[in-house]
Amino acid sequence: MPGAITVVVTRPGSAGRALADELARAGQPAVWLPAFEFGPPPDEGRARAVLASVADFDLAIFVSPQAVRAAAALLARPWPAGTAVAAVGAGTRAAVLGTLAGAARARVLPARNDDLRGSGSEALWPLLQAMRPLPRRVLLLRAQSGREWLAEKLQEAGSTVTPLAVYTRMPFEPSAELRARLAGAAPEGLASVVSSSDAVGALANMLGTQPQVLQALRTGAALASHPRIAERLQAAGFARVVVCAPEVQAIVACLREGDR
Repeated sequence: MPGAITVVVTRPGSAGRALADELARAGQPAVWLPAFEFGPPPDEGRARAVLASVADFDLAIFVSPQAVRAAAALLARPWPAGTAVAAVGAGTRAAVLGTLAGAARARVLPARNDDLRGSGSEALWPLLQAMRPLPRRVLLLRAQSGREWLAEKLQEAGSTVTPLAVYTRMPFEPSAELRARLAGAAPEGLASVVSSSDAVGALANMLGTQPQVLQALRTGAALASHPRIAERLQAAGFARVVVCAPEVQAIVACLREGDR
């Protein structure tokens, strides 16, 4: 059976809430503590202007489901068939096909979820490398920052990358009730599920007034969705870092393995 420790899910948005709920239904105590909240783009005028000329780009990369939803709200017309779409992660691909009007007429990478071997930028990069011809003009749809590694890889390969913030990530402020729940769970042990490098620093800032909670997270299992996040966690003082898929069965298995 899953352990009595509480898993802190830091993924923002509906996907993070759903994961925490699924863990609870599986018998694993879980708390949703999003690293960020989502807000409007920092420069809506520029975002709308760039998206109005999206047909000028060979490829647009969506970094998250939130990037898809935010861009869809800013687009004035259906997605142009001549601009290929790449999605970081299966959830983002599903959002593209389910939310972005006209995207099904364009080339979408990955073509199937089975084409992804893992998650994050590293899983998408081999598919982009295999594109012929290599896209010359690439639009990277994200928040104020993120996916720099992927942008650097594309630039090294000869692409011109235009980052575009279509939404804002803002610090999340836990309610008094949520802080009390975390404080109550800390003595029994906490684990964390971390799906972005930026979430590591956000956790430290968010829990600065609750050092006992932060210490419990740093001594408990920290489950990172890919190795770069694991490196950031280790540098931040997390002692038990494991690379683990952000899925219920994988999380429960990783926790069990760590208890042996």
